[in-house]
Amino acid sequence: MKKLNEIKEKLQNELCLAFIYNDKDGYIDCYYDEDQEENVYYFRYGTEEYYTTNEDAVFTFPFIAGKSLTEVYENVEIQSC
Repeated sequence: MKKLNEIKEKLQNELCLAFIYNDKDGYIDCYYDEDQEENVYYFRYGTEEYYTTNEDAVFTFPFIAGKSLTEVYENVEIQSC
């Protein structure tokens, strides 16, 4: 669970997270959308892209080879953004 907390902290502090899982790259980015007046999270794994305004969805939505970040975090290799 330590690594998952590190991932959450990195995303909150740096507003981006690049990673590799099963030899495919992924990316999570947080930015403020002035039109919506809230944070938007863009996340991608391979060629699949998603957007959400719910931070929890970044960790629970199955966008990484059909699994969520919470399910695969132990095998994720963190990269610099």
